[in-house]
Amino acid sequence: MAERVIPLELGVVWDPNAPEAALVSNDVGPSLLMLRPRADDTDQRRIALVWDGARAAVMQPPNDEAISGHRLYNKGLKGVLWAAEVLDSEWISDLERRNRVHSLHDPQRFSELRHFVLLLKECTVEVVAPAVVVRRVEAGSVLAGAAEALP
Repeated sequence: MAERVIPLELGVVWDPNAPEAALVSNDVGPSLLMLRPRADDTDQRRIALVWDGARAAVMQPPNDEAISGHRLYNKGLKGVLWAAEVLDSEWISDLERRNRVHSLHDPQRFSELRHFVLLLKECTVEVVAPAVVVRRVEAGSVLAGAAEALP
């Protein structure tokens, strides 16, 4: 089936104009994106999106003004305001394909992975992981909060 993007409801929205997001990731699993909540959110603690078992995570262009240049824009990203999931992800297929050279490769390890896309003011975040969990964290700066909240 062809790669396509569907909106993903996470139960939270972040400040669309705050260019202070921080992505923290390590090579053995967890990745975390720390964001400021919207000004009208009754819970002003930082939003922490946590992906345990992440296989890949990137924070890169395009920003909100150039999002129409993203390769997924015409595959459904055009209608997304906050977060999305990419179904039949070419990125996940590519990760599996590149790992076939390993003597212990098991394609089943890739079968439960999901491709998440989050739209931010200054960049786009994409993560490949089995699931995402939303947490709230007391923190001063977004970057300090990200470091503290990483499992």
